[in-house]
Amino acid sequence: MNNITNNPHWQELIEKIQQMTLMDDVFFNSFMDNNFGAMEYILNIIMNRTDLRVNHIQAQHSVPNLYGRSVRFDVFATDQYGNEYNFEVQNANDGAEPKRARYNIDMLDFRKLNAGDDFDKLPETYVIFITAKDVLGYGLPIYHIERCIMEVSQQFNDKAHIIYVNGENTDDTPLGKLMQDFKQPDADKMHSKLLSDRMKYLKSTKEEVTKMCNIVEEYSAKKFDEGMRIGEHNALLKSIKNLIQKKQYSPLEAMEAIGIDKSQYNLYMALL
Repeated sequence: MNNITNNPHWQELIEKIQQMTLMDDVFFNSFMDNNFGAMEYILNIIMNRTDLRVNHIQAQHSVPNLYGRSVRFDVFATDQYGNEYNFEVQNANDGAEPKRARYNIDMLDFRKLNAGDDFDKLPETYVIFITAKDVLGYGLPIYHIERCIMEVSQQFNDKAHIIYVNGENTDDTPLGKLMQDFKQPDADKMHSKLLSDRMKYLKSTKEEVTKMCNIVEEYSAKKFDEGMRIGEHNALLKSIKNLIQKKQYSPLEAMEAIGIDKSQYNLYMALL
């Protein structure tokens, strides 16, 4: 490991990787990519089953949407019954809001049917958020969200499910121990040998550490670029509002005066 590089920047990245856990989405994605054993282990614990077998895994699975916002799932998987799973890990509460879960469910369906296909072809789907905090706030280890018929208190049975796993629950149950492992950066202190071995492999072999350094660096650059774009949008939005308030410009006049591209007009109109 010490021979990977003497570059101080890379040494900083290596130290950062050593502190990463499965609650860090960039590490979780690499950890789970084509890792069928770990995926089956995690899935069966969360689903409280023993029979589920994973036949497909894809990290950072993108679903393009020509008519709106596209989505990128942290990890997408299917089992032997054709059920589909979208796993998302969230260290921050603002990434696990209910409307995001709703959108992810919709996008799972969106990618499945072609024009004229029968709705019976839609698979059973699960959006699973594993959150560092108790986002829903009821003190439960796991939450199962289903659509229901309110008047008769019966499930709607549309085969679309949302699950929130509370990472604050670290009791001695299988789920609690799994959450302990998700928050543990030291492979030697993990309960599951399956997860521990994978953690050691990613954090101690030269090839994998180098690969992780590149992934983290690319991820950080992407986040920086996104932040810059958000900052630019906010600055332009502030300028538009100033022209509207101080000079009584119409929104269109303000955007034209600032020089915003006409293709962006609807975006800024929605933000005003």
